[in-house]
Amino acid sequence: MMTVKHGGNREQIAAKTGIAADQLVDFSANINPLGLSPKMKQVLADALDEVVYYPNPAYPELKQAIGQHFNVTANNVFVGNGAVQMIFDAATALKAREALVLAPTFGEYERSLTRAGAHVSHFKLTPENDFAVDIDQLLTYLNTHSEVDLICLCNPNNPSGQMLLPADIKTIADYCRTHHIWLIVDEAFMDFVEGDRLSVIPHLDERDPVVVIRSATKFFAIPGLRLGFLVTKNPALRMKLAEQEEPWTVNIFAQRFGEKMYQDTAYIAKTQAWLSQEKQYLFNALQQISYLTVFPSRVNYYLFRSDIVHLREKLWQSGIMIRDCSDYVGLDGHYYRVAVRSHAENQQLIAGLKALL
Repeated sequence: MMTVKHGGNREQIAAKTGIAADQLVDFSANINPLGLSPKMKQVLADALDEVVYYPNPAYPELKQAIGQHFNVTANNVFVGNGAVQMIFDAATALKAREALVLAPTFGEYERSLTRAGAHVSHFKLTPENDFAVDIDQLLTYLNTHSEVDLICLCNPNNPSGQMLLPADIKTIADYCRTHHIWLIVDEAFMDFVEGDRLSVIPHLDERDPVVVIRSATKFFAIPGLRLGFLVTKNPALRMKLAEQEEPWTVNIFAQRFGEKMYQDTAYIAKTQAWLSQEKQYLFNALQQISYLTVFPSRVNYYLFRSDIVHLREKLWQSGIMIRDCSDYVGLDGHYYRVAVRSHAENQQLIAGLKALL
């Protein structure tokens, strides 16, 4: 089975470079640089006394809070230990024989589907089209590959930052409904796009064979806490997911966090204000680096191609970590991804890149 590398391995890079882990600026993981909200930190502190009790395995309050935010009922929501668990749960429940994923895209889709017994094919995206999905080409591919019984779309896609609008996803969902294909849509980074107004969730109904996966990790800066969830309105999908759902998939801290996170409106607004300013700054600054080809993105990270080999390792000496994308299907060692961070950190990245000229 394939292995997947991930960003955020500060300790590993620290061991290689001799630089203390807390001195490394991590652009390799796409986490909100505002960090943990003080309000939510108090929520976690208040949950400390509850660690002596088992959580309610049905998580009614957590599912109700998530459902209320997305205007769905609580029984449409499944929760777990991060979005990756939801990806593996969906792959296990759906038992696809022939699955289709994008290339490049997040590697855990292929790993989870392969582990669940599916054969995985790739719908290849091209740099000439900024790695965007062409709907007509995708539907043409499906018409000529009738064996496909599951499609997995990362939207916005990782690592490209390109995305499909809700109407596009609905077009694909309509095709899937009439051709008996399951559709997984991973919206792990959708919180960062236009105030989360472009999720496909509000546009779905119970006829759509669609599961939507979401992550609290990136936007709320809790990669060490782990909270992901899945939304589907389809009764058959809910039954399949419920049949293999494990008990106690969310610890009490993540549970209480999830019950309150969407009420932290000040943090949400502050994040949106930061991103609207820094995202454009970083894109413009990266475009000024002559040896980079920078691709447009709708979210809080950018994919670029570098003419300098071993760029990641060379930036380590400046205390900067970026994501090497050579392990993505369809990319090679010239491609890298960087997160949008604070203004000072973004300036440090640009200075480090310019120093290599």
